Amino acid sequence: MSKTGTAKDAFVISSIAAGILFGAPSLVEAGESSGHEEFKASFETQQIRYGHTGPFVSNVQEKLKTLTLYLASVDGNYGKQTENAVKQFQRLHHLKVDGIVGKQTQAKLTSFPLSTTVLKLGDKTEAVKTYQEQLSQLNYYQGQLDGIFGPQTLQAIKEYQQKNNLEATGELTITTQMHLKSNRNKKGKTLSSVKAKNTQTLEHQSSAITFAKTLVGTGYRWGGTTPAGFDCSGFINYVYKNSGLLVPRTVNEIWNFGIKVNKAGIGDLVFFQTYKPGPSHVGIYLGNGRFIHTSSSKGVSIGEMSNPYWNSRYLGAKRLPKG
Repeated sequence: MSKTGTAKDAFVISSIAAGILFGAPSLVEAGESSGHEEFKASFETQQIRYGHTGPFVSNVQEKLKTLTLYLASVDGNYGKQTENAVKQFQRLHHLKVDGIVGKQTQAKLTSFPLSTTVLKLGDKTEAVKTYQEQLSQLNYYQGQLDGIFGPQTLQAIKEYQQKNNLEATGELTITTQMHLKSNRNKKGKTLSSVKAKNTQTLEHQSSAITFAKTLVGTGYRWGGTTPAGFDCSGFINYVYKNSGLLVPRTVNEIWNFGIKVNKAGIGDLVFFQTYKPGPSHVGIYLGNGRFIHTSSSKGVSIGEMSNPYWNSRYLGAKRLPKG
């Protein structure tokens, strides 16, 4: 066979292979392999790009649709919408942004699971802990790595989304998860901004305590939320509303809203179990073992944590998120 003949034959073979991969879905789909296996198999020798058609293009579209980057119909046609979705994926993962599903883009696409769950406030999973760790490394999250999606985690995610031009929902959307997993920027927020936020929080707590002390002597009233009479949670609600922070109405809701701390600090909320199981009484910690609260016998007053009644019923402390 001549050199010319060899080159010609190679071109014909290559054309047939490309036709099978991109232009003849029926030949590929005749096999027994799953869609994911077909997707991986197509990546062994081929690039998928604008103008291609076939089942492997559909697989790329399905993958990008799962990741909420491709919003059009899965039709197996590599058009502009598919190309733009691929480019967005490449930007998120610091890949060459050319809109071509080549070797590196292929490898990154296949590394993601076929389904991803949006994580949101109230979730308690190991996945949440993983993202807390990442946000902590980037200096967005300052709380405990406990896998609990609470207000502090939500705030950290919002700040991350805002800084990285993502939709600031406060939820760990699939796009946000992808962005966090591929983020190479370990600097995050500057130390000065963290200190500024902590200073702002301390000022907020000081303001709440100062105002709370002016209410000492106010009488008790079941369901009361004004100086005409408070119950314990109504008092907390009123005090922090005056300081610009809205908190839930009931003790249990406030307990779930707050961020757990190992040791109460000035301005933290302290919780007790009194007339029923679980948190049923709350006050504001003043430091030096004292807290301000509303009791049914004394109204708004200052109590001692060491008092046998309160000491035996103490459940723990929570910190209210700022803003």
